[in-house]
Amino acid sequence: MSNLIESTKESSKGGFKGIKKIRGTIVDIKLVDPPESWDSTKQQAQIFMEDTAVLEMFPGEDMFELKDGKFNFYIAYAEKDKKPSGNSAYIKVWVASFEKVGKKPSDFIGKVVTLDKVRTKLFDTRNKETKEKEEVWAEGCFGIVADENSGSADVKDYIKGLIVGKNQKAALRELLVDSRAKQLPEFKEALSKGTLAELVGLTIVDDVFTAKG
Repeated sequence: MSNLIESTKESSKGGFKGIKKIRGTIVDIKLVDPPESWDSTKQQAQIFMEDTAVLEMFPGEDMFELKDGKFNFYIAYAEKDKKPSGNSAYIKVWVASFEKVGKKPSDFIGKVVTLDKVRTKLFDTRNKETKEKEEVWAEGCFGIVADENSGSADVKDYIKGLIVGKNQKAALRELLVDSRAKQLPEFKEALSKGTLAELVGLTIVDDVFTAKG
């Protein structure tokens, strides 16, 4: 039997909706009207980012790079002249994630951040027909998470995968071109100092980055 998809949850999200985790610089946050093509009257918080790299896609989605590193997205805010609900994804995911680090979203304008779509419970409700309690979750709203750096294991593994089997010139090219690696200049600096292999757990054999053992 072939591996047929038989669940709506397993279908491809497609396009930008398939992005789960990104890293880049927030350059502006605006309150705007919804696009005319949307079936919504709620105003939107629109977040603009530059020098952005896609770090992770949802399972089953194809990885892709953003054009010129630019990325912007919307988060539903509230009806015009109204305040957002305390149970909304804007408050419980976006704003709350920044409050956990003692900041507001606007405090990070001009700064590099890592954003992730973390599944978050919003509220409980009752099914109108069965009267049973149901939970409402947000799965597609970004929130700020700990920023990536050269000390994290998954980042080191990613860089290791980029450079293993390559000589130092080819490795430098990867660090300069790869959208994720070029946001972490400490690896390029380590290469120039001759410490990159040790940093990511490799060794150099005949000028080629090689796995130990």
